Amino acid sequence: MAGLMISLVGSLPPGNLNVAAMQIAVKETFGKALWFSLGVIVIEMIYLGVILNAIGRFTIGNNAAVFFRTVSVIFLLVLAVSSLAAVKAKKHKNIVLDNKIRRSVLGATMSAVNPMQVPFWMGWIIYLLSRSLLIDSAAGIIVFVLSTGIGTFIALLFFIYAGKTFSEILLRKQKQVNMVTGCLFIVLAVAQLFKVGQ
Repeated sequence: MAGLMISLVGSLPPGNLNVAAMQIAVKETFGKALWFSLGVIVIEMIYLGVILNAIGRFTIGNNAAVFFRTVSVIFLLVLAVSSLAAVKAKKHKNIVLDNKIRRSVLGATMSAVNPMQVPFWMGWIIYLLSRSLLIDSAAGIIVFVLSTGIGTFIALLFFIYAGKTFSEILLRKQKQVNMVTGCLFIVLAVAQLFKVGQ
């Protein structure tokens, strides 16, 4: 549930991937948008598996838990600052999708070069491990990775079904979305900061 919700909420703010999925659905076909989404999800799940494998080697003892919580606070504050800074940023241009690349390959490529993918999941995995919300076992990792894939897919479906009219409304409200997201990250950082002191 944690993996699904984090992935779903993290994929809802308008970004290159979900807006591209929406544009493909509007300008091309629903099927091509689904293939694009599949490419995005596969790469995200591969990254997630690699990150879990790397972080899962650590033992979460008392000292490690304090370390991870401290890192989580820093990471969440960085995310909060970047989200709030985006409020003042100029509106991003839509991606040009005029090419003949297979949509699954395009989705995989865009997901692979997404700069926020690794730090986003690394921060959340550290947070979940430090709170014992993520079970460090083969079955736990498989369930978590599949859940995040489902969460991302639901978010992309939301954008695919939204269509042209809703996309224009949502992109006009991007500053408000960034403001709410930034405030949420600050709340989570403060909650983690109290945990560090315990």
